[in-house]
Amino acid sequence: MQTADESRAEVFLTLYKQLEGILEKRYAGKDGAANVVAAYLNDADSEPLRADIDLCRRIRNILSHNVEDTGEPVVEPSAGTIGRMEAILEHVKRPVMAINYGTPADKILFAHPNDLALNVMRHMVKNGFSHVPVAVQGKLVGVFSSGSLMLFAARKGLSQVRDELRIGEMKDCIGFGDTRSEKFMFLDKDATLPSVRRAFEMRRERDHRLAVVFLTEDGTVDTPVCALLTSWDVLRDDFAAR
Repeated sequence: MQTADESRAEVFLTLYKQLEGILEKRYAGKDGAANVVAAYLNDADSEPLRADIDLCRRIRNILSHNVEDTGEPVVEPSAGTIGRMEAILEHVKRPVMAINYGTPADKILFAHPNDLALNVMRHMVKNGFSHVPVAVQGKLVGVFSSGSLMLFAARKGLSQVRDELRIGEMKDCIGFGDTRSEKFMFLDKDATLPSVRRAFEMRRERDHRLAVVFLTEDGTVDTPVCALLTSWDVLRDDFAAR
């Protein structure tokens, strides 16, 4: 809020400094983040306000590097521009977290390599699951889906798709390698909803569709799963304005 003794230029620069402070913490230790606002402009989370952020970045550069002989700034931001900066700050302070829109770990159906594929499929049909992570002692080793079964049948023959078939027998068809037509991605548990949405949108344009995004403790397959998201979770029309 502007005080009687402050110009709008001073208010603007104060707000911009707050933005830089928040982003410096977000990008701490990350390569290529010397200019944190420029880095944020390349972040999917900035998309809803990207044009305003870029405008404010350019105004900040003018205010910081150009002054009249009297010491006065060469431009004075409008009240609307101050409002833009306040909206940007609120957006950055309260990002929409993807984990709130996915299936949390305690609601995920996990399978074990020793489980019968038929039993897992029955649970999938009953609960409406399209993909089931396969884990051993809490560590992911693959993902079972109808695509896994089709790949197995294509490789081994339909005669091998029997009632006694166990998930572990399909290990070459449930992994995360390039042999599958569907792909999986691992992101940090603090990933934002726009960043996950962008991942699905980008992969949708390629040959292999992105089937599931796993949010794990550190964004790798080696740490516990916190939640999983499918394209349905993030690409619905009611999320378009988020």
